[in-house]
Amino acid sequence: MLRLLQNLRFGSHLKSPEVAAIATEIYGHCFAELAKETPQQSDAKLLQCFDAQPSNQMEASIAPTADDVWIFGYGSLVWKADFPYIDRRRGFVCGYKRRFYQHSIDHRGIPEKPGRVVTLLPGDASRDRVYGVAYRIASAQKSQVLGHLDYREKNGYERCILEFHEYPHTAAPRTPIEVIMYVATQANDSYAGNVWQVPCIARQIFTSAGPSGPNREYLFNLSIAMHQLFPDAIDEHLEELVDCVQRHIQSDEPTLLERALTREITSILTQALTDADVDAVADAPLQLEQIAERLEALHVACQRSGWRERFLNREMQQMQSS
Repeated sequence: MLRLLQNLRFGSHLKSPEVAAIATEIYGHCFAELAKETPQQSDAKLLQCFDAQPSNQMEASIAPTADDVWIFGYGSLVWKADFPYIDRRRGFVCGYKRRFYQHSIDHRGIPEKPGRVVTLLPGDASRDRVYGVAYRIASAQKSQVLGHLDYREKNGYERCILEFHEYPHTAAPRTPIEVIMYVATQANDSYAGNVWQVPCIARQIFTSAGPSGPNREYLFNLSIAMHQLFPDAIDEHLEELVDCVQRHIQSDEPTLLERALTREITSILTQALTDADVDAVADAPLQLEQIAERLEALHVACQRSGWRERFLNREMQQMQSS
């Protein structure tokens, strides 16, 4: 970075248009590739390992008992169960619709910039189905697992009990399984509802990230899991959101990131010139090493999870205010 600044002849004599031109050069040399990189999506072959690995227990096999409980996951638990289970089944619950109507301030967003995650809404018992995965929790571990899930789903979700039907369908009907499910009620503080329709929800997902990662990752992983585990199931709301977010990524993201990063680089260079005017003696050379360090710190920040969303959100806010 230091050699680049030296080659570009960055100095205190430069005017604003020249600083902007150098910022564009720095973006092209050091940041353009980062902005073009496509974040990796989960490509795990869930269907291949699902039946072959029904349990994630590392110890000796734990025998099922009548005191075991089943947990139904219809969001991130479909592809990422972070608790011990001794069996799992693909299937669905009837009479509900899955919707991205819940704000996420602790996983896929933050309080000042919430993301969107799924909850279930009551639907038509004869037509509406939500597909997901039921996990069998051994009786000796259910207190630990339920305590973990109660904390994980603390942002507005409550337990309920209903019947789970296994997938795929068979000629001989199977006995439904009673499962525990976490649903975000419309009375909770983070319930967002359909006040914003799909295009607005998609923009929110496009620009949000939290401690668990980018919001788009949650959306895409859920879609991938549904296609792999339930190839003949249709979730129009989910797929409409996927299409809308992908359009943002393809059409808007490259330009928005270039603008946002070039603006940030320009700010670093301009601040360096201002500091030189205030602090340095006349005709003293700029401290290029310090400027290079700030640019390198920006480069490192652009490799952390959620960096895209932070700059995308900032640039979209800039556009709205101008």
